[in-house]
Amino acid sequence: MDEMQAKEGGELERMEETKLFSEEMKEAQKAAMEKQWEEFKKRMKEKPENILKQFDLFENTAIHVATRSHPQLLAEFIEMVPVQQRWDALCKKNVEGNTVLHEIVFSKKAKKMVDVVFRFGDQLVTPEKEPLLELRNNRGETPLFVAAMNGKLKILKYMADRVGTMNLGKHFRRSDKYNALHASVIGQHFHVAVWLKRKDETLALEKDEKDLTSLQLLSKMPQVFGSHTYMGPFKSTIYFFLPDGYDNEPSEWFKKKKDEENGKEDEPSLCKSAISEINYRFWKRLAKEFEGINQVWKEKKKHKLVEHLANTLLKYDLTWQVSKNEYNRPKLITMSDNLHNPLIVAKMRSESSEKMEERLMKTEEQSQGIALFLAAKTGIVEIVDKFLQVHPAAIYYVNENKENILNIAVKYRQKKILNLIKRTNAIDSLAAQITKKEKTLLHEVARMDHYKAEHLAAPGVAFQLQNELRWYDDVRGFTPKPYSMHCDINGYTPENMLEIEHDGMLKEAQKWLKETAQSCSTVAILVATVVFAAAYTIPGGMEDGIPVFLHSRVFIFFTIMDVVALATSLSAVVIFLSILTSPCELWDFHKSLPRKLNVGFALLFFSLMTTMLAFIATMLLTIGLEWKNWTSTLIYSAAFFPVTMFAIIQFPHYTMTRSITKYLWKQLKKFFPMRMIQRCMSHI
Repeated sequence: MDEMQAKEGGELERMEETKLFSEEMKEAQKAAMEKQWEEFKKRMKEKPENILKQFDLFENTAIHVATRSHPQLLAEFIEMVPVQQRWDALCKKNVEGNTVLHEIVFSKKAKKMVDVVFRFGDQLVTPEKEPLLELRNNRGETPLFVAAMNGKLKILKYMADRVGTMNLGKHFRRSDKYNALHASVIGQHFHVAVWLKRKDETLALEKDEKDLTSLQLLSKMPQVFGSHTYMGPFKSTIYFFLPDGYDNEPSEWFKKKKDEENGKEDEPSLCKSAISEINYRFWKRLAKEFEGINQVWKEKKKHKLVEHLANTLLKYDLTWQVSKNEYNRPKLITMSDNLHNPLIVAKMRSESSEKMEERLMKTEEQSQGIALFLAAKTGIVEIVDKFLQVHPAAIYYVNENKENILNIAVKYRQKKILNLIKRTNAIDSLAAQITKKEKTLLHEVARMDHYKAEHLAAPGVAFQLQNELRWYDDVRGFTPKPYSMHCDINGYTPENMLEIEHDGMLKEAQKWLKETAQSCSTVAILVATVVFAAAYTIPGGMEDGIPVFLHSRVFIFFTIMDVVALATSLSAVVIFLSILTSPCELWDFHKSLPRKLNVGFALLFFSLMTTMLAFIATMLLTIGLEWKNWTSTLIYSAAFFPVTMFAIIQFPHYTMTRSITKYLWKQLKKFFPMRMIQRCMSHI
């Protein structure tokens, strides 16, 4: 028994020896966690020697923790440390290598905290001691670097003033080629990035470990630009009228600003400044009341800042000057008859599928490319447009794969970038470029390597395939005609490549189209059956073979709606049956099949709507409700509910008919004068 007690006593002693934190320290930890700073101070004053001991698992001291409280508590804790140990206390690092100044960056009262540290530090500094602001953590970051990386612009400016302009540059760089401008761009702290670029312009020229400049990093972030931010009509309207400035006092915002581009000063008129200031104050008041407006304003500020940052950075980008422009003569060959042989085509398809699997297993390693190409790849119109304005000759840049900006825009299906290039007179020269693998623009369009559905978003695989064919047809319009016969390094023409690469999508589109047409034809037949039966079941009955409500306007309305519903539903059945009997070849999805499907949807929707209108007329005749009665309004709402649901669900399909409607309207204006159309519309 005594041996067991002795053994238990020994284990307890060992446990006491291995305890990381004492009971007093645990109480102090609880107080700090609950932000009870007076209790925290009280616990630490009981044993002042604990101030420099490890306080938590991050190896912070109590002084590190005090930076989260208020300046007075921080000052009291530093005073509790003996004078001969204060410098070591201010320099002491946690597990991440952060000193007190590194931790102060995250404090809400950072400026006053910094003043406290330097009030004590200035008394202890000697020439042989390294300044507190130059101490680096384990990642090689100074307190200024940490402030820049986390978007703390106010404390960054404050500490930069203490450092001075001469020694500021080394605070913005780490040993791994990663500088503060890179960090602020990645963290989307663009207000900090703009300030850093003004302080040290050489940061814009430096590259990180992946050989990327800050502009190249920005070119890979399309989500921060206005062209890639999607808002509803209401938010878009508010966004348009909101001022550009934010978090600035009007007196500061409307001061004379130096135009960095031309070195002139912008001097707005007094009237314009007054109107702008009134507008600013108005929206600032609304932003305080409504959080939604405040969020939209923040978005607009971010977009303006990132555009300004991109515009200033691209002036330093000269990588486009090292171009691989060489004349690459196309090897035009006549298509062999074998290419029309089904067996040869089947073999090519099987070979292509193997190559596609190989591409999935082993992706081609591509160089990062210049910022212009990266922006074109991600569809950032703001950077591409400004880049070509500042460096017009960059449009002819060719990379090591013999690709130009048009190849990039076409390959990654960036329609906005393509439209931007079309507005220049360089489109013909760019379209004639042949890549290193003997691929033309049409080969690039035909490939599915970089296909993403969101680039050409459409409801349903059939419409996605239609968009792919439209994209191919658009590019074919400005590609030299002989290039349609050109073979790439594997011996494939663009048409071969298009058929092979889109074979999987074609099969999915055929299956989706058949199933959709079959389902919709069933619904259309059901509607036709209902309205056909309703024609023989006349509301109110008949007397001597004559309808009772023959002279009622509501009865005439019922008759018209019933006939229209029957006609449109049967027409929809015919349309859907024509789709089901169609061979559904690849180019049928370009215009024919999607157009039939849209017309079928429209007829089906119209038949449902007229059927419900006929139902409402029947209710009015049978029950004898008044048109303006509240019960009749309830019946209208209930009757139109299924039609409304159908419209909401199928609305994406109807958006595809906009282009058809615009085309028909243009053709109509060509054949008929506008006055005649207006006169016809007025009669209707």
